[in-house]
Amino acid sequence: MASPYFGRRVIILVAIVAASLGILAAAVNRYKVGDAAGWRLPDDNNIDMYKNWASKITFHVGDSLLFTYQNDSVVRVDKRGYYHCNESGRGSMFKDGNTLFVLDEPGFCYFVSGDVDHCRKGQRLMVEVAGQQRPPPLVPVMAGPSPAPLPSAAALREASSFRSLVFLGALLLIEICWD
Repeated sequence: MASPYFGRRVIILVAIVAASLGILAAAVNRYKVGDAAGWRLPDDNNIDMYKNWASKITFHVGDSLLFTYQNDSVVRVDKRGYYHCNESGRGSMFKDGNTLFVLDEPGFCYFVSGDVDHCRKGQRLMVEVAGQQRPPPLVPVMAGPSPAPLPSAAALREASSFRSLVFLGALLLIEICWD
């Protein structure tokens, strides 16, 4: 005969599986800086091209920026390096033509061309990185038709889903040890 706690265990197990699937479906976005134009010296009449490009996107922790370029470079710098286009406070200079940076913490991130003259002419990028989006609350499993998926479901972030999975795993462990 089944344990009286069998129903609770099944619900917890279903919740863990659902959380695991959320991790696999988490949306982490990769953005190509400048879209088709890539990372290049802006035209004289469009020196704000990277500012305009970034203003259309909400960046989150876990997203990444792909810089594609030729005969140029990119450097992740601090705020001073961004505004003054100077050598102080500069990080590693990348010249490989395909450089990927992962946005690993909330706040502002700054990037400039390794060519100081290019930086002064607008080849620099500042992005604001928002924290991780929170997953939608878990919904109990019920009989009947499934509701339409929430629009935010595609925007789950891996770390939030992982925390949910750990929490649910802990609940299952407590339930198993309780007997």
